[in-house]
Amino acid sequence: MSERAAAIVIGAGIGGLVASAYLARGGLHTLLLDARAAPREPAEALFALDAQVISELRLLSRGLSLTAHDLPLSVDGETSFTLGRDLHAASVMLAKFSDADALAWPLYRRTLLSEARKLRRWWWTMPEEAQPDVGWSAEARAAFHRLRLTGADAYLGARFETPALLAALLWDASAGGFSISEPGSMLSLVWRTAQEMEGRQAATSIARPGSLVSALKAAQGMAQFRPKTQVSRILTRAGGVTGVALANGSEIEADQVISTLSRARTLKLAGLPGRESRIGEAQILLRLAPGAKAWEPPPARHIIAARPDAHVDAHEAARAGRIASTLPMEWVMLAPDLIAVTARPVPAKVSSESRARLAAQAVVALSRVLPGLTEKLSAVEIRLRPGRARLDDLLEPPRARILTPVKGLFLAGEGAEPLPAISGRAARMAARLVLAH
Repeated sequence: MSERAAAIVIGAGIGGLVASAYLARGGLHTLLLDARAAPREPAEALFALDAQVISELRLLSRGLSLTAHDLPLSVDGETSFTLGRDLHAASVMLAKFSDADALAWPLYRRTLLSEARKLRRWWWTMPEEAQPDVGWSAEARAAFHRLRLTGADAYLGARFETPALLAALLWDASAGGFSISEPGSMLSLVWRTAQEMEGRQAATSIARPGSLVSALKAAQGMAQFRPKTQVSRILTRAGGVTGVALANGSEIEADQVISTLSRARTLKLAGLPGRESRIGEAQILLRLAPGAKAWEPPPARHIIAARPDAHVDAHEAARAGRIASTLPMEWVMLAPDLIAVTARPVPAKVSSESRARLAAQAVVALSRVLPGLTEKLSAVEIRLRPGRARLDDLLEPPRARILTPVKGLFLAGEGAEPLPAISGRAARMAARLVLAH
């Protein structure tokens, strides 16, 4: 082999940048490889960015800037309303539609927050031998057992009656490709609630465009970034990693490789079987023309889903390889000239024609709340994020999601999180496992 590194990181997304920064800080000669020309900016608001990553890599002092904090949940449509952190104010808002929902809301939120705090250790405890439920009472274990076998539609349908509220709450339950009726979908809601931004549980923030990637690039230290470098194979021998082969025919030797690709794609590169999910989500970036007069909606997570059945119809269509005529969506204003839309579920593989149809659906849906959007658009970018919702992923300890059958090969991307999210937590843990060897 013509070159050797102590560690190789595949993929210069947020996870790859985090992993390479930690490895370089640990003194390892680290190569960060990516097929693209530059690291790609997130196409969504942040709700799971790891607090330890922010602190230990000093991202705030390196330029990370959050322009909106603790976004409320806003429901767009015929029945429109906004729900913030204030439980009394939210109940007053819901009372306009249903007295029963207004009464049920505070208990629902307190219960969800309580379950989330209890399960944080389940998802984030590092030691393999740790038992996250140590100290739980028999009653708490029984409650958790019921929760993990309950679909989100049944859980929420037993508590609320306003269709628009149910449709909005079910949005987070469908993360990663979950069907809202399958076991694990309720845990998806709890997992989302367990995340912290700036010390606030279940908060969502918006980063100034470019500031997260810029701060992580500043934290790279001696790690070397090599753009336009496509990994064609992960080389192994006797059950362990030996390096990577590149699309240009060259090879790089290394005893440790961290991949931010999905588990299935990573194992396939290593010559092992892996099955990709058939369901994913589309992230659509809508950029406005320079000088276009922008709207000034209050900062919020805006949900477009008229009825709970829309989630069911979209999931059935995605499993059949089709895009539903009406897709549930979330949108946020990342900047005055940049709108990020997430639509799900969609097929994991989408043709060019279907991508154009997805973009058109998003523009039509948002035009109802942002009049004149079509005339102001200058560019549309579509990214597909593969789904991988499995109840097992929500019940496994972190090491089980990070380790692979190949010695020295670790996962550190969104596929190593319980559900896909911009976190950096799995990357931090993977890097520490490498440094511990």
